[in-house]
Amino acid sequence: MSKPARLHPALRSAALPVVLGFLTPQLADAAASLEVMQELGSGFGRISPLGMALCGIFLVAVLAGFVVFEILRTDSKQREKIDIGWQYFAEMAEQKRLTPQETDILRRIVEHGGISSADMVFDSSFIYEDALEEFLKDNQKQLDRDETQYALLRGLRMKLGYSHLPPEVPISSTRQLEEGMPVNLIDGEGTVRKGRVQEVREKHWAVVLESEIPPTVAVGAAVELSLLRSGDGEYVVRLPVTATRLGSRAIFVPHTRTLERKQLRNWVRIDVNIPCRVTVIAKPEGWTRESAGPAGPGPGLGMVLEGRMLDLSGGGTCARFTSPIPQGYKLSVNFDLPGTSLRGVQSEVMRMISVVKGNREDFEHNLKFMSMETAAQEKIVRYVFEKQRIDSQMRGPIRIE
Repeated sequence: MSKPARLHPALRSAALPVVLGFLTPQLADAAASLEVMQELGSGFGRISPLGMALCGIFLVAVLAGFVVFEILRTDSKQREKIDIGWQYFAEMAEQKRLTPQETDILRRIVEHGGISSADMVFDSSFIYEDALEEFLKDNQKQLDRDETQYALLRGLRMKLGYSHLPPEVPISSTRQLEEGMPVNLIDGEGTVRKGRVQEVREKHWAVVLESEIPPTVAVGAAVELSLLRSGDGEYVVRLPVTATRLGSRAIFVPHTRTLERKQLRNWVRIDVNIPCRVTVIAKPEGWTRESAGPAGPGPGLGMVLEGRMLDLSGGGTCARFTSPIPQGYKLSVNFDLPGTSLRGVQSEVMRMISVVKGNREDFEHNLKFMSMETAAQEKIVRYVFEKQRIDSQMRGPIRIE
């Protein structure tokens, strides 16, 4: 067996510095890397306050950027909706044949009222009155200096159709009063005097008494006024006297929106033939299968039935279906009117009768509208009165509930 080769001592002495010179940088780099890893490892266990602060600032910046992005996106959608509303506003102003002055002041009213979509001012007298109230508060002094603006507002009201509302639309402002309405005036002593509404202007309105104006009804005195509106009800309001005209027995009072209705109104009902769809949302309280009666158990919750509305008013409808819906059931009603769709109108079945024609049996249901928004109710009322005006001879006499 051969022996391993051995280096000559002189060669060994010469090679050792070369090997050490080659390995020293490598060992130094390894030691440095190990030190860095040790520092990093220990850093995860003890993050410095500065590091934590920088981390927190970074996270807050990211969240803030996300919030700003969402806000900008929402604002963009809102601006788009607002722009569309103003486009419809311009179209409606043209349809109503508003003058440039009337369009400008209506635009200012919308802006003061903070209406979410400008075209809504044409749809509801309640929305208009809310916005007008804010406009008058902010511009009272200017309007008093130039009272021609009040005349402009009156003409605008008439073109919008908010000066004489249908009897089924409740009054929300004394600016909607009609001249000639009967009034009972009660002075501070409790004496009742009869009169009528006169000179309804945008700034004020007047009551003309049948007899002379008594000393108890003077400027600054508070009077109670009871107004009877035909087909609607009785409204009561308490107002201060701002001026009197003794020769014509006229008492002037300011406008107000705090009207108290003391008497429920009747609903004008007309015949219609409108498709409808209802969804059962609740059964009568305490309902059991045994208490269902001759109509049977009725449809289940969530069941959808299609039928037709036979008549319509602001307070309800008569609808025909091929299946019976027992009295007391709560329904969600969907139907369309010209230019608008009404969805989710909650109603209650007040009465149900069977109608047999030939070999076919249908069921007619009197539905009472419940919890309806005022704007939706006003759309129904306007449709009812417009159809009544146009088709009264074709459809026969109207009925009062």
